Amino acid sequence: MKKINFRFDFWFFVKISIFLLLVFFLLYPFSSLITRSFQSENMEKFSCYNFYTFFTKKYYYSALLNSIYVAAVPTVICVFIGVPMAYIINRYNIPAKELIHILIIMSLLSPPFIGAYSWIMLFGRSGFVTKLFLDWFGIRMPSIYGKTGIISVFVFKLYPYVYLYVAGALSTIDGSLEEAAENLGSNKFRRIITVSLPVIMPTITAGALMVFMTALGDFGTPQLIGEGYRVLANLIYNEYI
Repeated sequence: MKKINFRFDFWFFVKISIFLLLVFFLLYPFSSLITRSFQSENMEKFSCYNFYTFFTKKYYYSALLNSIYVAAVPTVICVFIGVPMAYIINRYNIPAKELIHILIIMSLLSPPFIGAYSWIMLFGRSGFVTKLFLDWFGIRMPSIYGKTGIISVFVFKLYPYVYLYVAGALSTIDGSLEEAAENLGSNKFRRIITVSLPVIMPTITAGALMVFMTALGDFGTPQLIGEGYRVLANLIYNEYI
């Protein structure tokens, strides 16, 4: 049997330290949370009483359904916005493409609630655009509060994730694949559908998952613009308080 030799060098202790930090700050809190979910004041032993309460009372499970809805809809819209935008900027010479790329990246730097607050300042009941349309054209803008506003903020805030993922994937695609499809007589649309999209589909899925998970766990946007539209993050906060 081959003998395994451990080298107690600097990088060995670095790896051990990272592993211990991972256990302390990630694995322990999650395991504690999962363990406590099976404990209840109404039951002496481990039970599923908390889960039964959650899925039998509309107050609780409706928040979960609302969260899935306002996370799934923006995910689909972000894919339909981010993928074509990434393709156009990477494959065509459009004016100020570098500036557009930088601005899209910068939009990710602001905290999530800033997008909701900006939406209120522009399209709220006393927002700039709302008052402009009402005073100048006599048009009353539809309300942006509730699930419509949450979805709108998520779309404008999170589509850069899909864009950046897809833009990075498109820049690494072997150009010979698209050239071969073009030499075989494929038009641009068919080349995109049969060659480009299948190659970058895992990247699109990763970007969509990133959007979905970020929207699902967002607290600031539903808190500011939801106006009673209860999602899971707000429910957890209210239960904690």
